Amino acid sequence: MQLTTLKATSRVSGSSRATGRLRKEGQIPAVYYGKGQEAVSISVNAQDVAKVLAPGKRYTLLDLEIDGKAGNPAVIYNYQKDSISFAIDHIDFLKIDEATPITVRVPVVLKGLPVGVKNEGGLFSQISRYIKLSATPEKIPANVTLDISDFHAGVTFYAKALKLEGVKLASPERTVIFTISTKAKAAKIEAAEEALVASVAPAAAPAADAAAAPAADADKK
Repeated sequence: MQLTTLKATSRVSGSSRATGRLRKEGQIPAVYYGKGQEAVSISVNAQDVAKVLAPGKRYTLLDLEIDGKAGNPAVIYNYQKDSISFAIDHIDFLKIDEATPITVRVPVVLKGLPVGVKNEGGLFSQISRYIKLSATPEKIPANVTLDISDFHAGVTFYAKALKLEGVKLASPERTVIFTISTKAKAAKIEAAEEALVASVAPAAAPAADAAAAPAADADKK
């Protein structure tokens, strides 16, 4: 396997204050684990991680160089983000080997304008933007791409219909990827949405009037 080196530093798993200090220093707390690998607490540089997670590089095959020692093959298996800053605040690195498949979550990229929308008045909706695949590390795709130009109205497209090469579907086969409603159904959906907006607007008006009344009274005084 061709691996990209990512430097890491071992750390003692400790208090939230200690991990908070690491983050202020531009480091991300992480853990490295896997089959036959005892979990190791480490930290990695946030800027280095940003390069690894650049578009199309989500599952870059890595060699974690822990305290200067290489030979730790891994992928970023999972990561968490801060709910306010959206900065990555923890990473799970999974040990890999070239023969063992792992389950990964990859984007579904749909290209083209369906004929069912363009010529038949259908309404398109992408239901699933990610699917799970089982693949050996070297065959993990950056995404799964599908040309939807030739699909007609009235279609529901399931994950089982995706053409996958060298990987296996790990999501349920009947996971809906997208739908194209018929013109009649699309009209009903649009009518329902318009009715919902109309029902909300009158209810909002009295509330606005009630809020304005005290201000008007204050002006009179």
